Amino acid sequence: MGRSLGQREMKIEPIQDLEQRRIVFSKCKRGLFKKAAELSILCGADTAIVVFSPQGNIVHSFGSPSVDSIINRFLSQNPRVNPQYLPHEASRHGATMVALRRNSTGDELLQLKGKLEALKRDVEARSKELQKEVAAASSSSSSSSSSSMSDANGAPAEETDDETDIYHSP
Repeated sequence: MGRSLGQREMKIEPIQDLEQRRIVFSKCKRGLFKKAAELSILCGADTAIVVFSPQGNIVHSFGSPSVDSIINRFLSQNPRVNPQYLPHEASRHGATMVALRRNSTGDELLQLKGKLEALKRDVEARSKELQKEVAAASSSSSSSSSSSMSDANGAPAEETDDETDIYHSP
């Protein structure tokens, strides 16, 4: 018994034609959001999806119950991505520094000081990066808590319902 058309194996490779790429993106995005909604309904799971268009100027999001509530819950349960966690980490390592200072020579302390300064710069850079991610996630998810589209300026983006089947050749 042969395979039906829906089960035919396809190569996954980048689509060169921009119009076909846009159509596939639109169809796959709808399918992805539909699967997330099914998962949420069937399993009672909270789901959130954020998708950027291939051009990067349009953000699409889906959330059940809402993208905002899921992102807030994620940030509150994962202290390593929560910027408020960083000062706590610094104070915890401060006690270690005091103990090291008591038991170290001058050269060791200078090496340690250099390493700590580099670590501090890395932590500050990571903190700024996380704050930007949180702000971007909040602004993109606050623009819509369900499937939505807007361009970089917040204006609604157009979506076509072109049903051209690009998976099958004529």
